[in-house]
Amino acid sequence: MTVSRKAWFATAIVAAGVWLAALGQNEMALRAQTKAALVSGILYRVHPGFLEVQTAGAKNILAVKVNAATIYWNGKTDKKAAANELQRGDELMIETADKDGMPLAQKVRFFHSGTS
Repeated sequence: MTVSRKAWFATAIVAAGVWLAALGQNEMALRAQTKAALVSGILYRVHPGFLEVQTAGAKNILAVKVNAATIYWNGKTDKKAAANELQRGDELMIETADKDGMPLAQKVRFFHSGTS
């Protein structure tokens, strides 16, 4: 009986290892499916949780989600900034990742237009 128990435990350990490896491969495949994109345009409006960006034409507005992990970067001073420094009409360059069918901003680089 002792030998069969050892064999059973060895089989269970191998099966658990295979299952965990498959789970890790599945997670890596899901991460690989995240599409990265670059969005550029003019800041149209700021809302809690997202930005509205006017892209190519004046009629095209894209909503981009933002969260606590979003990094804001002032292009004029070339330093890290805060979300409250954004102003309507700022030129934006946003690095996004597609999450739940909507672009999620990872880094927002902005440049104040006009005189400041």
